[in-house]
Amino acid sequence: MTLYPDTRRSALVTGATGFIGSVVTASMAAGGYTVRAGTRRSPSSTVSPEGIVPTPCDLDDLAQTRGAVADVELVVHAAYGDEAAMVAQCRLLLQAMTEANVPALVYFSSIAVYGDRTGVIDESMPPAGSLGAYARAKIECETLVGAWARDPAHPQRRVLILRPGIVYGTGSRFWTDKLVERIAAGAWGNFGRAADGPAPLVHVDDIGALVAGAGHALLAGQSLGWPALTVLNVVGPETPTWNVYFSAVAQRIGAQRLPSLGGMRLGFRQFLAVAAKIGRRLGLAGSKRAALAPTRAEMAIFGRDAVYSTQAAANLGLEARIGLDEGLARTLFPQPKL
Repeated sequence: MTLYPDTRRSALVTGATGFIGSVVTASMAAGGYTVRAGTRRSPSSTVSPEGIVPTPCDLDDLAQTRGAVADVELVVHAAYGDEAAMVAQCRLLLQAMTEANVPALVYFSSIAVYGDRTGVIDESMPPAGSLGAYARAKIECETLVGAWARDPAHPQRRVLILRPGIVYGTGSRFWTDKLVERIAAGAWGNFGRAADGPAPLVHVDDIGALVAGAGHALLAGQSLGWPALTVLNVVGPETPTWNVYFSAVAQRIGAQRLPSLGGMRLGFRQFLAVAAKIGRRLGLAGSKRAALAPTRAEMAIFGRDAVYSTQAAANLGLEARIGLDEGLARTLFPQPKL
């Protein structure tokens, strides 16, 4: 569902220089918005692309945040920073939006809020199992955002909470760049059954296009019958196993076929990784390959049999469309350091 009006809409994107925020900013500028690109640091003096206005937006600074949201119609909260500050920053942003009477918000949450739940997972399901600090902070922010959306004194408000899966693409620090480093160092492999869980991948370009289209729908929310609060899982059309994803990335960077590292070999690698990381922190010479081995927490993700339903997004015409081959073709991989 994409509605492009005759006049440009106004929006603020927080975290606009980040991996996801930068793509969202560019997509929105191309999709009919004048975008304030919110950044914690002072904007550079370089010329910005048409439709993008670099804007100071330190979410720990209420006065600066007030200035950033003044007179905008939509805020996209894509900033990611210190987990300990996440909730306070969300609360401050909502306060500034209330004072400025901003009617619409897209909030970036994560599938991490579902915890260790397995099986087919839709947006109505609560977390299950253990939750890390990041997931707990996201859940608390979702609660704040939901209360803001449903405030009976402001029936015009419309909020979209997005729960993306594993976002990859050019500039993805962990799921692209670090993975390339690990493969090039010989620290990665085919982990057998331990990494045969479905990888809930979504390309960052899909995220940008979805937000650009959804923003227009949010701003026309009352006339379209959108509820005050909508929550959507966002995962791409293909969910290969993690092993398949690792092999596909290795092939793209011209690496040798990934070795088999399941069972006892994986356990031994993880044992060596602990010692190597401790040694490197102490300034001792240690094996880079050993230090880059997968952690137990990562392996828990790679083996989890969880499928995130995207039917709600499809019903709104907001589903991701980029498959694995196209996504990897769109991705600029860093030069492997062998």
